[in-house]
Amino acid sequence: MPMAKPKEARALIEQFYKSNADIKVAHQKNILQVCIHHQATVCEDIILTKLCEYLNKTETIFTGSDLKLQYCLI
Repeated sequence: MPMAKPKEARALIEQFYKSNADIKVAHQKNILQVCIHHQATVCEDIILTKLCEYLNKTETIFTGSDLKLQYCLI
């Protein structure tokens, strides 16, 4: 679902990039998990959760490894 205001969407993505996150490696499962901390508002958390779901569906492999990137909100 696209946001109606591109400048606000861009600012929100920039905020997500600056968020605190925990990175965990599960070698036995070949997963690199990026756990992003909650945002300032529930609305931002909902958007971030949807973004994580979308990114997880891409099944992206971390460059130079065999680890699949997996995103979550903590």
